[in-house]
Amino acid sequence: MDIKEIENKIVDFANKRAKSKNFELTPELSYIHLTEEVGEVARQLSNKKIRPELFDEENLKEEITDVILEATILANLCKVDLDKEINKKIEELFKRYKFN
Repeated sequence: MDIKEIENKIVDFANKRAKSKNFELTPELSYIHLTEEVGEVARQLSNKKIRPELFDEENLKEEITDVILEATILANLCKVDLDKEINKKIEELFKRYKFN
């Protein structure tokens, strides 16, 4: 699946979820969900060092994926062309660090 296909699929899901729960999907709400997911990644990473008995590698993978999906929803709501902007950013990074 390419970036646009992933975006279309997750945005379709997010819109259906919002409709089924009777709320409007907004950039602000999406950002709140994104920060919640980032917090869940942080919890797993801190568990790995501080409370290894609570660390769950599979959950960490799931939470990182949730971050990517929520960021994708937010990008869509803010009219960001992810394919274009990701490629542009990667090119800029390679140029900045002279890795071309």
